[in-house]
Amino acid sequence: MKTYHSTARTGIALMIGLLILAFSSCKKSPETIGNNLISENNYIDVYHTDTVAVVCHSYMDSVATRNTTNALIGAMKDPVFGTTEAGFYTQFRPSVAGQSFGSSPVVDSLVLQLYISGYYGDTTVMQTAHVYQLTDTLSINETYYNYSEVSTDPVDQASGYQFHPHPRTKSNVVGNDTVPQPIIRIPLSLDLGNYLVGLDTLAYSRPDLFKEYFKGLYVTCDPVGQGGAISYINLTNNSFSMLQLYYHDAATPDKAMRYSFFVTSSDAYFNHFDHDYTQGSQAFTDQLLDGQTALGQEEVYLQTMGGVRTRIQFPNLPHWLDTLQAGHLVVNEAKLIIPASSLSLDSIYKAPQAFVLMGFNEDNSTYLLPDYYEGANFFGGSYNTSKESVTFRISEYMQSVIMGKKDDYGLSLGINGGSYNAQRFVINGPEAPEGEKMRLEVTYSIVNE
Repeated sequence: MKTYHSTARTGIALMIGLLILAFSSCKKSPETIGNNLISENNYIDVYHTDTVAVVCHSYMDSVATRNTTNALIGAMKDPVFGTTEAGFYTQFRPSVAGQSFGSSPVVDSLVLQLYISGYYGDTTVMQTAHVYQLTDTLSINETYYNYSEVSTDPVDQASGYQFHPHPRTKSNVVGNDTVPQPIIRIPLSLDLGNYLVGLDTLAYSRPDLFKEYFKGLYVTCDPVGQGGAISYINLTNNSFSMLQLYYHDAATPDKAMRYSFFVTSSDAYFNHFDHDYTQGSQAFTDQLLDGQTALGQEEVYLQTMGGVRTRIQFPNLPHWLDTLQAGHLVVNEAKLIIPASSLSLDSIYKAPQAFVLMGFNEDNSTYLLPDYYEGANFFGGSYNTSKESVTFRISEYMQSVIMGKKDDYGLSLGINGGSYNAQRFVINGPEAPEGEKMRLEVTYSIVNE
């Protein structure tokens, strides 16, 4: 073990250990701090190491996606992760109860308008959208996952509409209106518009009745040959996202009218993601699909959308007390350093800003680490652009494992917002070159009594 060691005298072991850390950057040697406070019979030995054994590998994930912050639409082909297609299922409700379209309504158009609140990837690549009418009812009380599906009518209401997402466009002219936000407008079949206009007036009396007549839509995109992007859609912003029906009365053809259908937080919607990892890089597929987990020592992977997480373990932690022959060991600080691979330093596939780290239970469920409750400023998890790495403090977790108070089944590392962000990250493993590898840096004290 690569260990650095210093000795200090103390009366209260933990307090002086912390003082040593606090003043270690001062000009005065740490070995002399507190020398005049206590007798020579009481010592703390302070050690620093960055060679704790770390074992990791990536694995496929799943995530609940109902009523998330964003609905996602689009497709990407990533040179590392392969292809991903993102879409969503959603209900709608009438904007005004008791709507009547008159005695002889004529549908001019039906448009699904979606407000783009963000994106990930290359937006210059053309996307092909498909919209299908649901034949099963969604439930606001149901848990839906990234792999969940609901039956649909096979008719494509969008007829393979093609579009370029323009997430930075702040002015869109729609008829006589200007929409001051980036949007996608997908024209839908007049048949669906006629169906909505022809519904019994009772259907428009209450949202729950309307959903029995019109169960909703599934919106998705075709895979792309290269590049591509996923657009983040704010479905519940009813100022800009809506299903908009344009019509007129046959008796007054010059009088254009419109009626909108909205999605609210009281309606059910969820994201659906399809990943084809066989299209990914050889190193990625060998580790993730072929089970060559030892490759995780060189490089591991993270992807949102129910994609990929990484399992990290420290196999020697439970044996530290035996190895060090110390019954009184205090972990002053344990920092897990997670450096970005060069494959993450990409202008298109930008590094995520926030990560999550949780502990595994024996049944592979996860829990929040005790260090998490110390607050984000202490626990960490933010990407440091200058150091091109992420740091977590896991001192309490490490202490509990060493003392045998917690069984060590490893840690689960992921990207924050995995159900509503389209992001990825490639990490150097613990056997990458020195200074660029994943590592656990520990400062600990051995209390002699």
